[in-house]
This record gives sequence, C-alpha cells and structure tokens, in this order.
Amino acid sequence: MDNLEEKNLGSRFLVTDLNDPDENTAKEVLSDVLPDSKPVHGTDMSSESISEELELDQIANLSGIPPVQLLRASCSVDAENLLRKLGRMPSGDEPWIPIGALGPFPILGHFNPVSDDTWGIPDYLCVKVVISKSNYLTIFEDLQSRLDFKPLSAISPLEEILPPPPSSDPISILNWFTNNYPLNDSEKDKWHALTIENEGAEVLRPVDYKGLPRHYGVAFFYLLNGKPCFNPDEAPNQTTFADQLLEKHIVYPMYEGDGVLYLLCENEKVYGFEDEWLSDGHEGVEIIPILADGDSIRSAIARSRGRGVQRQEIIESGDLYYSEDQNLVEIDPVDIADLNPSNPNAAPEDVLKWILFRAISSRGSDLHVEKYFNTARFRARIDGSLKVIHSCSEEQLPRFIALFKNYSNMGHQHQDLQDARFSLKIGQRRIDVRVSAVPCRKENQKLTMRFLDKQDGIKELSELNMSERQLGIVNSTMKRDQGLILVTGPTGSGKTTTLYAFMNSINEDHMNIHTIEDPIEYEIEGINQTQTDEFHGINFATGLRALLRADPDVILVGESRDEETATAAINSALTGHLVLTTLHANDSLRAVSRLISMGVEPYLLADALAMSQAQRLVKRLCKYCKRPVPASRKLQEFFYKNELIKTPLEDPIFTSSGCDECNGTGYLGRVALMEMCPVNAKIAEMIASGTPMSEMRKEAAKDGVLSLYQEGMVQVMSGNTTMEEISRLAHFGIMS
Repeated sequence: MDNLEEKNLGSRFLVTDLNDPDENTAKEVLSDVLPDSKPVHGTDMSSESISEELELDQIANLSGIPPVQLLRASCSVDAENLLRKLGRMPSGDEPWIPIGALGPFPILGHFNPVSDDTWGIPDYLCVKVVISKSNYLTIFEDLQSRLDFKPLSAISPLEEILPPPPSSDPISILNWFTNNYPLNDSEKDKWHALTIENEGAEVLRPVDYKGLPRHYGVAFFYLLNGKPCFNPDEAPNQTTFADQLLEKHIVYPMYEGDGVLYLLCENEKVYGFEDEWLSDGHEGVEIIPILADGDSIRSAIARSRGRGVQRQEIIESGDLYYSEDQNLVEIDPVDIADLNPSNPNAAPEDVLKWILFRAISSRGSDLHVEKYFNTARFRARIDGSLKVIHSCSEEQLPRFIALFKNYSNMGHQHQDLQDARFSLKIGQRRIDVRVSAVPCRKENQKLTMRFLDKQDGIKELSELNMSERQLGIVNSTMKRDQGLILVTGPTGSGKTTTLYAFMNSINEDHMNIHTIEDPIEYEIEGINQTQTDEFHGINFATGLRALLRADPDVILVGESRDEETATAAINSALTGHLVLTTLHANDSLRAVSRLISMGVEPYLLADALAMSQAQRLVKRLCKYCKRPVPASRKLQEFFYKNELIKTPLEDPIFTSSGCDECNGTGYLGRVALMEMCPVNAKIAEMIASGTPMSEMRKEAAKDGVLSLYQEGMVQVMSGNTTMEEISRLAHFGIMS
C-alpha cells in the first residue's frame, strides 16, 4: 500500500480526454502499482494480477474511472444488443465487458483499467467503470456463453468514424450522432426530426434537450465533454443515506469508498446535498459527481427504498398514522425488514402496514382481502397473476377490514356495496388506493384495493413499446381536429395508461383537453378532469353534453357503456372534436360490431371513427436472467405462416430462467400488445355498408394491421415475452 501513497497523482479525478497527456502518466502509475498486471494480450484469466487488497476506489483514484459494486453480476440484454450493433470480436483475452447501457452507448467494466480492448468501439462511445475481478469473471463467463451461441462480426462499423470536433456544442453533438451513429432509415428520420426540433434551443443541461429518450441527454453530454456518467439502473442498493435526503436533492450513491463518495446526480452542483449531510452531524467526505438521468435516479431511490438510515427529525413516532391530510396514511418503510407479520404479538396496524408495503414493493396492482376456509387470505396481483403474500387466522379478518374502512371513511355495514379511496405516502412516493367492498356469504365481506401509483402513472408514448408504424399512426391521429379513437380491452389491460399517454402527448398551451372519468385515476396538470357523480346527475352522457359547452378541442370519455354515451361521443366527434373513449371488445374490429349492436348508426360510426385499438398485457421476460435459445423449425414455420418472416430466423428468441430480481419467476413486469387499426376510406365504406367482419379483417391486413396474436409473436421474436404467454391469446385467432 506504500506504493499507492507514493504514486498518488494528487487528484481524485484525472482528465478523461483521450488527447490528454496525463493519460499515459496514469497508465504508467497503474503499471507500477499493479506490477503483475499487463495489457489484455496474453493475460492469464486465472492469474492474481490485481491485488485483492487494492480497493476499487484506489484503482479509480489512479485511473480516473469511477468504480461501482454491481447490483447484479450479469450482462444486461441492452448491453449485449449494443455490443452486437457496435462491436466486433475482441483482439485479446481480457477485453472490457459490457455491463449495461447508457442510451446509445455501452457501459463497459474492467478490474484492470490498463486494458485497451473495447471490442472495436471507440473510447468516446464507451462509458467505463471499474468493477471487481469476481464480477468481471462471472459476467465474462455469462457473455461468452451468449457469444458462443451467436458470434459477433469481425468488423466494427465504428472503427473508422471520426469523433465529434472539439468545438462541438450540445446541438451539433445531436447532429453528429444523427449523421455518424449506425442507424437504419426510420431511425435516421426520427433523429433528423429531433435535431430540427432542438435547433435554437438553449441546452445547458441534459434535461434541456427536447423529446430525447431516457439517458440520451446524459450520453450526449458525455460525448460533448467526457465527464463521468452512469446509468442508475445498474447502481447497487444503498443503506447509508435517508431516502428523503436523496429524493430532495435527486442524487444517489454509486460507490462509497474510504473518505470518498461517487454520487449520481442530475446536476453536478451538489452543494445543497453536502451541506445537509454535514448539518445532520455526519463526517465530511470528498464527493465526486457522476452525471445521470434524473428520472432514473428517482427509480433507483424507489428500488432501494426502506434500506436507508432513518432520519429522526423526519420520521415521527408511530410508523402508521393519519397525517393532517384527510384520508392520507403515511408508512415508514424503515422498520419493515424487522417486522414478522406472523408474530402473534404484532399490532394489527403494523401487520397491515407490512401487507400494504409488501404488495406495492412487489409491483402489485391490486390487493384482495378475503376469507379462505378458516383463514384470512391476502393476495396481490403481480404482473397479472394473483399471489398470496400473507395469511392469518380468520378471527383477525374483521379487524383488518375495519382498519381499511377507517382509512377510506367507509361505513361498517357488512351487506352494503361500498366504494371509497384513501392515499398512501411512502417517503416521497404518493399512491392512491381505490377500495371496493362487496358482501359475501355468512355476513363476510371481501375488500379489493387498486393501487394507482402517481410515480408510474403517466407515461410517454416512447414508453408504450409501440413499433415505428404504430407510433406514426398515433401521432398522425392525435393531430386530427376531429374523429373518434377507440381503445378496447378487458379490465386491467392498460387502456387508461394508453389513453393518458395519448392525451399527454398533445398536452400543450394551445389545446383545451377535458375528460369525464369514473374515477379520475391520475391527475394531469394542463388537462381538465371531471369525475362522474350519479348523486348530482353527472354520468358519462350528461357530462359529455356539458363538456361540449366548455369549448374543448379534445375530450376523453372514460367508457362508452351504453347507447346514449356512445351516440353522444360519436356526435361530438362529428362536430369538430377529437374524442377518445374505451369499450369492452375482444379486438379492434369487433368494437365496430359492438357499437352497432348498442344502437349506433353504421353510417355515423363510419364517418366518425379514426382509429380502433385493442390491447392486452402479457408478462415480460426478466431482462436480467432471460436466456437466448434457437427458434425451433416448427416455431419458424409458424412465424412464416403468419407472414412475420420471409427467411429463416437467425436471431435467437428468449426463454425464462429465474433470478433474485424476478423472485425466480423468469418474468418482470408486463408488456402491452396493441392491435392498431386506422380507419381508411375503404374500411369506412365497409363499416357503412355492413360488410362482414372477415372482409374488413382482410382489408385491414392489406394495410399492415396485425392481430393481437401476431403482435404477440412479434414480441416473442423481439425477446420481450414467450410463446407460453402468447398462447393465452390463441382463441382470438389469426387475422387473415
């Protein structure tokens, strides 16, 4: 360790500019400190070239490359895809290995920063981090098995390109990326449009760019100035800092070393965080800011929530209580790890807190509370399936039901149908809870709760997993000055999320958007939202007629449940308004026959309908453990029969595996399948004349419309889900 003190360069961060003369000095110092290490060529993977005593932050201090203890020791699918797109086979035995992605750039990790093999990808397009040797070997083995299945190209498309000129600014960097990064034609068109959109904008920070996907603004600033950056999705869980402190300053620890903290931040000026940390009585540390996307930092905080230390001045005594806000229940997650819900001495309020937190932290959308034989059973709907998260004796059930009713201000009658709501606050996370009580046999009651997370509710169109074709259809349809947009599907298929994303995409100062909903699930600033209220005579039909006098440009009708509402929506669409509504139908064209069967005149529907969309949610493969497998001959023949491929499929499909991230299920989250049918002149004519649905399907297929089942197979080929999941949609048949 004496060498380390003698060779200290006197700076925590070395300049990372490729032309900086200090880079060679740094490599010389590393070679002295790590005498057994050598460049990648001919290095023995089993050698002890890097001393186990040398800490990551010490290597980082010398190399100028940030360190990280990885959340998981595997190569993410995004990182592998970028490697295949940008790289070629390595020239040595110990290349930098992909561990994640920062927008269009791979994040590469190594335990020996002297290595110079980056798979043919230029250094300015790689984000480098120092990782432990054990992490390196584990990921390398995982990656090697994938490359054995499908090797990389022998040539990288990037090795001959020129880096951005030194005089680049944030807008010219965007233009350089559009013209030099390997993009297909549709991607080039998209990025040319984004370049034009950002021309003249004042871009001083990554968040100042307009319309960029997540992480791209940070990546472009890295390309511009080479300052350290990282993706918070790959940062480890933390236990040192209070969640409230991190949320307030939008920061997250990437690595905590000996007297030094590598801190992910949206803004490099972290003085406020440092001052507050010191004012809490903690010792000072050297803080090294690492640029990162703000939304991803918030997601990392939410993922790690409850592991951080408790701030006494913020956490009040009593960990579950009413705040001054009506119907707001606040939960402190700090003590949850120590709570045993099966302990007979545990207070019912504490157990209730544990159940709610367990359901929400497991990504549950609903919570069911019910009697089951001689027990009280609590089930959460996670990724579309119900899972038991707690059970106890049936004698405790009335107490839990009474607590839930108190929170939502419900009456305590056993045989009444009741609906109410309350709110949960977990740290800075606000979740609305809709409660429904229904009577069951023997004077029992069942409670069902739907969680509406304010943090995850409103999505951008880019987050809906739409194809370029679908995105183009939505953008052109939402720009119309009138017409009817139908979104169909069963309860829980994501219709509301889709409609909110559609509306939010045009939520601008010159638009007057008004909704009539039952209930208002998410509040959106800039959109006027009205709740139905039967007691005061406000239902969908009467509310819609009233909204027409409010000079709206766009109207959302929560659901067209009857002829009166459907007819009013169509008449509104014919009189100069863009109307969005939902309907329960199995697919996009069955929505037409459903409306006609409700009493809507076919000729009116033909004139009004702009687009009909059906959707379902299926389980998404866990991105951390899914494994590539070759598509069988039988499956490829099936894809060919459905006109999804014309030549044999070279790329693998993926299968579920199971890991800690997905609790061994192999699935993590859900993905939407969207059958999107824009109504052209021919289809409108067929609707008006009462043409059989089978003929309309053939016409829609000519226009590129895929059925839900076909859309599901596209997601299988894209590696997002499995045929086992898609088989649940088989009864919808194939559009032909």
